Formats: sequence, C-alpha cells, structure tokens
Amino acid sequence: MKQNLSSLMDGELDDAASTQCIRALDADPELKAAWNEYHLIGDAIRGSALLSVDVRVEVGQALQQEPTVLAPKPKRGSSGLMRYAMAASFALAGVVGWAVWQSQPEPVPGLMAQAVSTPQGGAVQVSAEQASSRNSYLQAHRDMMAAEGLERVNLAEPVSGVAR
Repeated sequence: MKQNLSSLMDGELDDAASTQCIRALDADPELKAAWNEYHLIGDAIRGSALLSVDVRVEVGQALQQEPTVLAPKPKRGSSGLMRYAMAASFALAGVVGWAVWQSQPEPVPGLMAQAVSTPQGGAVQVSAEQASSRNSYLQAHRDMMAAEGLERVNLAEPVSGVAR
C-alpha cells in the first residue's frame, strides 16, 4: 500500500486507484504517519522554506519538569573583610616604604668622597713603585674626567711618600 501512497503523491495513480488509496489512508494511522513522513522528506529534498522545526513546546515541557534549585545568597561580610585586609596591606607597605626612604642619609652637595682615618692615626708607608702606579692611575682618570666634561680635581700629594 505504501507504493500506492508514493505514487499518489507523485500524481501517477488513476482516479479509481487514487480514491481507494485515500480511503485506506483515512482508515490506517500507520499510512497517515507514512504520508507525513513522505511529505517531510520531499520538502527537505526540495529545500522548502516552509519546512521548519519548532521545538518550543518540547523545550517548555522539559523545563517544567526540571527541578528548581534553591541556593543561599553568598555572604557579603567575607568580601568586605577582604577589602579591609587589602587596604591595610597597602597602607603598611606605604608606611614601611616611607620609613626606609626617610632613614637614608642625605647627600652633601658637592661632596664626592669622605675622608677615612687610618687605624690609630698611624702612618701608612707607600713605596716608590706604588706611588708611580697610583700617579699613572690618577692621571688616566683625570684625563677621562676631562674628556667627559667633568671638573678636574687636584689632589694633594704627600711630600715624603707617607700618606695619612
């Protein structure tokens, strides 16, 4: 009978066979389901714009059967405590930074080096070789400072070769 149903859809049955097929279609629910299925397949093959799937009813029914989940709201007190802890941490870091910065000795303008006393005020012997290498070292640095635009400083040389 499904062959006749397909032929009826294609318009290939004569009037007598068409009438018989329509009566069988009206009486048999299985043939009605096949008729709907054949039309759906035909619409899909032709790319019919009328073909659409409407799932709103099924989704609505599924949502109604879903259980409702009741959960308590998160406590706001814990997030407020966290804000205060962060603010206190930043304040402590600022205070420590300020204290360290204030404890630094202030530089004296124009002072390049500080004098260091020798142990127990004793004299230090400098050999002629050490004095010569020291003089060449000082001369090289004086020349370098002058080349870089720095002011040249004259150092007092000990007369007897003894530095204090």
